[in-house]
Amino acid sequence: MSLDPEILAFFLPEWEEAAARLAAAPDEAAQRRALDALGALASGAEIASLKAALRALEPLPEVFGAPATAAALTAHARAVVEAGEDLPFAADPAAPLAAPASAPVIRTLVVDDSAMMRRLVRESLSADPAFAVVAEAADGREALARIADEAPDLIMLDIEMPVLDGLGVLRDWALRGTGAVVVVSSAAVPGGEVAAEARRLGACTVVGKPSGAFSPDLGERQGEAIRRAARKAAGLPVEGAV
Repeated sequence: MSLDPEILAFFLPEWEEAAARLAAAPDEAAQRRALDALGALASGAEIASLKAALRALEPLPEVFGAPATAAALTAHARAVVEAGEDLPFAADPAAPLAAPASAPVIRTLVVDDSAMMRRLVRESLSADPAFAVVAEAADGREALARIADEAPDLIMLDIEMPVLDGLGVLRDWALRGTGAVVVVSSAAVPGGEVAAEARRLGACTVVGKPSGAFSPDLGERQGEAIRRAARKAAGLPVEGAV
């Protein structure tokens, strides 16, 4: 689609300036400010490929290669301006942030009403470079929106949540969702009725989590179980779990 040449004339210098701030950002807060500025510019110029690339960077992964990412975004912006129309990315825009290009990157959604539990699950997965958490949700309705927006390869799903519980998410996901589901819940005891229903609805496997959302032993004692379940659901060798 052709883009407005007058807008593009103003767009590129501002984009390059914001990308330079991203490359030089000393901390996560500065990175997020730079990404917000880039997002506003991409939206204002109606460049869908750049908007999609920026969405792929949220939330920020544990190790964020800001200079490489800024360079990739700027190179694409220059190509778009030169062409005068939007262009597809030649490569995954998130590649500078995550695993090497030769490694599979499983785009993952983490769903839990506890912010602490979402962080703990995210940190468990961050130990394995095959996974990149691209979105999080705090309830079932938000989870369905993220599934529609992100089309994740893998969903790490809690059961007991407000608004819509995990079984409700699974029922909708079974009709129109993408990817695979691993249930991570203290309510779905393996072999129990809830776990059986989750499996009937299509969940690949069920992993228990510590009683109490703020238990600190998830990463230490159950992180490996979560990674193994995630690798199995994603079709990766389980024996290669980190």
